[in-house]
Amino acid sequence: MYAVSTSASQKKVSRNILGIFIVGHGSRDLSSSAEFEAFVEGYRKLHPEYEIDIGYVELAEPVFKTALLEFAKTRNRILIFPLFLFASNHIKNDIPLILSDLKEKFPNHRFISAMPLGIHENITKLLSIRSKESGIFKEESKSKTGVIVVSRGTSDADSNGNFYKAVRFFEESNSFLFVKPSFIGITKPLLHESIEMSAKLRPDRLLILPYFLFNGKLIRKISYITKEYSLKYPWIKIETASHFGPDPILYPILDERIAQALSGKDALPCDNCEYRVSIPGLKNKVGGLNSLLWSMRHLETHTQAAPHEFPHRNLIKHVYICESTDCASKGSISLIHRIRSCIKKYGKQTDFRVSKSSCLGRCGEGPTLVVYPDGIWYQRVNENDAEEIVTEHLFNDRLVARLVDNIMQ
Repeated sequence: MYAVSTSASQKKVSRNILGIFIVGHGSRDLSSSAEFEAFVEGYRKLHPEYEIDIGYVELAEPVFKTALLEFAKTRNRILIFPLFLFASNHIKNDIPLILSDLKEKFPNHRFISAMPLGIHENITKLLSIRSKESGIFKEESKSKTGVIVVSRGTSDADSNGNFYKAVRFFEESNSFLFVKPSFIGITKPLLHESIEMSAKLRPDRLLILPYFLFNGKLIRKISYITKEYSLKYPWIKIETASHFGPDPILYPILDERIAQALSGKDALPCDNCEYRVSIPGLKNKVGGLNSLLWSMRHLETHTQAAPHEFPHRNLIKHVYICESTDCASKGSISLIHRIRSCIKKYGKQTDFRVSKSSCLGRCGEGPTLVVYPDGIWYQRVNENDAEEIVTEHLFNDRLVARLVDNIMQ
């Protein structure tokens, strides 16, 4: 652990110095606390003009409320900085309640609340750095590499929405096959669901990118799930990248958030506009004229668009089953009827269609079945597999890995 608290004797002579209290989430995992405190220690060295102390909302000591109470006894001007990625329930509920109580105890004190790290170009850069550090990253293969960015997950929709926005910035600044947001708990899509969906897009590589500040139990859970699916889908090279950790690239964000809080200003949503901030991969869009031209073109595109005259209900999935001589001799006709019956049994016949197909070019490995729009091929499927194909893949978007055609492997 790193000692970040200031001694009592030092506190007595620093009453007029701005006190900064950095709040961490807290974890029972000692490595998480060590990284948090290492990060704070690094920031203290950069800013000797501040008196800095720490506390945790839960699961670790010193406890936020108790530590802040002690800190306030010798300082009358304190800025509280929540070292969180986004503002969720702890920041919106827990911290304000504690501050409300302390303001009653110290009516002459000034308590200033700063915003969390939030969406920032440096975090977009850090995501790119972590992706390049991974063992499966190859610049020439980015177009065949999928990325799942996975966050903690919260019941706060605003926080989840900001995470989606941050992931979108990362996607726009790169050229991966796809970039999907996901969560390790509380809300959906969960990581295992995202891997299942991603496997259908046939990436050669799949990089799991943790959107976490510090180490802990959830990082290990992400690694466990990654290894589990590496075995399930051996034709995809799946790897977990490193989490953010106590990286100095985050310090400028603290500087900005503290300056904003001291000036009484919060970051505006437009502060992350690609026409104002030089986001990696989008630098050519910065500038007012670019923004104006883009806006005009966007408006014109909407003006030209017209509703479809004959709208049709889209199928969720369309299944093609080979009925050529080879597959038919192995039971593909009965397989067609069985899958149709299963779909009808669940009342889903308007959402899913099963069609006969001519030879699919996989003779000797039939019956062959293809699911679109997923583009997933199955081999050696018999009528006993019909229920599993329907309930797992069609209804729940989970591949039946044991039947996946080796054309994908």
